[in-house]
Amino acid sequence: MTQSRKSNPGSWKKTLLRGVLVCFGSVAILLPAWLPNKLGAPMERGTVELLQAALLAASTAVMLGAMAHSGHRRCICRVLAFGLAAALVGELEDFISGIMKWPFPDVWVIGLLVLMALITLARHRYVMLKFFSTLGHHAGAGLIGAALLIIYVFSRVIGTQQFWQASMGDAFSPEIPKICKSYLELLACYFIFVGSIGLAITLGRREELD
Repeated sequence: MTQSRKSNPGSWKKTLLRGVLVCFGSVAILLPAWLPNKLGAPMERGTVELLQAALLAASTAVMLGAMAHSGHRRCICRVLAFGLAAALVGELEDFISGIMKWPFPDVWVIGLLVLMALITLARHRYVMLKFFSTLGHHAGAGLIGAALLIIYVFSRVIGTQQFWQASMGDAFSPEIPKICKSYLELLACYFIFVGSIGLAITLGRREELD
């Protein structure tokens, strides 16, 4: 009789190392905020916006690269790539229109990307529903979920003038909420990047994980 092959539970050392690396990256990505003599808030904010766009562009590239190895789950990578590309366009709009003061047709581009994602989702409903039903099993999904909480919940509070006026009183400066919100969004983009790598690795496996 052949002995059944036991599943590899994984190494706790590798898991700990991955956690330490993610935490180290979370601290390192905010390093520009620690540098001294950063008095030019608009230039600093522009640099942070560019870093956000770079992380989202890398996340989109990761998903596009995973399509070649994802088999019948290629549609999932395509939908995620469209969503990440839409977020990238939004960040570029913040930099180009908000900081550079140049017009940028972001609404039309984002609308087109979202439409293409919805069409792909509708054409591959079964695969997408199966993926979403097991989304909680993927570690990368947790990081992306944390990023969405930072962007749409936490930064909405930390990025308001009322919060900092109540906290700092007479020492309040109007630039503080903008800078804090930018750095929170940068941290969220880093989480999205790491989460995209995790999802791409999972989706790139040929065998079924369910």
